[in-house]
Amino acid sequence: MRKISMFVLVVFMTAIAGTCLAEEPVVYFEMPPDLMNKACKDKVWAGVAAKWEGVTDLRESKAVGLQTKKGGEEIRVYSNPALDVVMNDALQDIFRQCGMALVEKVPADGIRIKANIKEFFVDVIKNVVSSRTEAQSVIMFDIHRGKHVESIDVGMTIEYKGMRNRKIKGIQKAANKLMAETLAEIPKNRHMKEIR
Repeated sequence: MRKISMFVLVVFMTAIAGTCLAEEPVVYFEMPPDLMNKACKDKVWAGVAAKWEGVTDLRESKAVGLQTKKGGEEIRVYSNPALDVVMNDALQDIFRQCGMALVEKVPADGIRIKANIKEFFVDVIKNVVSSRTEAQSVIMFDIHRGKHVESIDVGMTIEYKGMRNRKIKGIQKAANKLMAETLAEIPKNRHMKEIR
């Protein structure tokens, strides 16, 4: 009898957890299939070897946007997987595709790269007559060369009209656009190009 009661409790709790998870608004990142090829036509880091030291999300809130539900309730929208996980994979891809060799170990004076997410958010700015979507990102790269450390900020600000409400589909579209354009900007940044 005790076993049956425990089983029912577990099923009941699992059902509750599943319901809560299903109601939580999340966005999923999917990059354009030709993004890396377009961004890395010039192998700007060809011949460069560096150790990748991961991504840290420095934002106070880990949300990537806000969703407005009926009645005006605002709910924070998160990414699945978490943004730092998504960014970690995407950044390694862009460095590799643009010619950099990411290695496990480097000499004492070798290059080590770490990324920090300072900003990444999608919002809808509502005015009396119209509204616009504003998406902004800032990724700070810490470039270590021996004892010397250089910090480089790479970011994007995207504004466009057409999304009146903070609906999840609109937020996902804007977040994916922001991610793609942020990644494409990295090999264009003149300070990042100088990593040698």
